[in-house]
Amino acid sequence: ERVTVLTSDKAADHAWRDPNVVIVIGSGPETTTAGAWIAGRQPAYPQGIRGWALPADAYRAAGAERMQESGEGEFPGLRAAQLARLGPRTGDLVWDIGSGSGALAVEAARFGAAVLAVDADPAACARTEAAARAFGVPVQIVCGRAPHILERLPEPDVVRIGGGGVPVARAVVDRRPERIVTHASTRDEAEALGAALTGNGYTVECSLLQSVDLDTEVWTERERSVVFLLSACRSDLAP
Repeated sequence: ERVTVLTSDKAADHAWRDPNVVIVIGSGPETTTAGAWIAGRQPAYPQGIRGWALPADAYRAAGAERMQESGEGEFPGLRAAQLARLGPRTGDLVWDIGSGSGALAVEAARFGAAVLAVDADPAACARTEAAARAFGVPVQIVCGRAPHILERLPEPDVVRIGGGGVPVARAVVDRRPERIVTHASTRDEAEALGAALTGNGYTVECSLLQSVDLDTEVWTERERSVVFLLSACRSDLAP
């Protein structure tokens, strides 16, 4: 018996000697020799839906029936700002920690990035899976609680922290991604998160975002959201 173990990039050039069993093992997106991540197929745009930072209604129209928005971390305006600061693209590996509704994970995948969506809530994992299926994009679901579940994940390029607070922020900083975004509902929470990111080789910015949804039939306020947006960029990569 002879056993040969090879990575995928070496298999094609290997001189095989009459093998009678070949086992291929893989899970999720594979990294290329250049260190880039390829999700595996072109993003889909079901039912002619166009745009980014889509509301829950757009996901339900695409077939994600259980899609819902809840809390200040889910409103489309914040998601748009987070995506703009992360800049996910083909070749990136994105961590979406606390994926919630799954909307940000799906939209990062629509940009061509490989995405790991992490959440401790099985219902949130199911919503993320349904949203990814509705839009025809590959998103790998990781059901577990951060920061401990992060230890076994491959190194990220950019990270969105949707929950978990300072312990998760510190764990993410230790992995040295290029960019990190997170949010806070109070100034005290924002200052604590900023302190966890600052001084660890990152340049940190914070903005106060306010979004007011208006009923255009009567032009009255329907919903208001106020949130602190924090973004961190590794200092050695800052423009």
